Amino acid sequence: MKTQLILSATQLPVLLSEARDFLKVSHRDEDALIASYIRAATEACESFTGRKLIRQQWQLTLNNWGGSVVEMPLSPLLSIDKIEYWSADNFQEIDAGNYLLDNVSYRAKIVPQTGYLWPDPEIAVAGIRITVSAGFGEDWNDVPHDIRLGVLHWVTAAYDNGENQAVLMAEKLWQPYRRVSL
Repeated sequence: MKTQLILSATQLPVLLSEARDFLKVSHRDEDALIASYIRAATEACESFTGRKLIRQQWQLTLNNWGGSVVEMPLSPLLSIDKIEYWSADNFQEIDAGNYLLDNVSYRAKIVPQTGYLWPDPEIAVAGIRITVSAGFGEDWNDVPHDIRLGVLHWVTAAYDNGENQAVLMAEKLWQPYRRVSL
């Protein structure tokens, strides 16, 4: 399964003003630097937890369905935006009424409605495209407080040239949200 980012998040999980306050920086001379630390902390958090923070759109490309249940590698999954398969020399969209999103399970899944069978693509490679939106929500306010606080600690570590205690605190705050492979 290939995953490709289609639309990036439009916001960061922490506001620049929050980071400035957390760092006790009263001037705006270092705003670009602090913003870059927030972006880096966001990437570190997403990598550590295996979760997307702010809504992003991704396209997943598959060769086959791999069974009736399609497990999603992204979390948390907000929506299935479109499912397409290759047929008649073009991608055909599957009606949303033919499948369900299970985003309650540990790993989100797409499940066909009772009695519906996934159509076989007419090409052997990359014949299925699934477009999804992943993240906790639309903006910083939808991201859990612990994650946001961890981002601020990580930013502090970067701003203070790698203070280990701040990074450890960030990871402690992120730990409950970490996805593990079973």
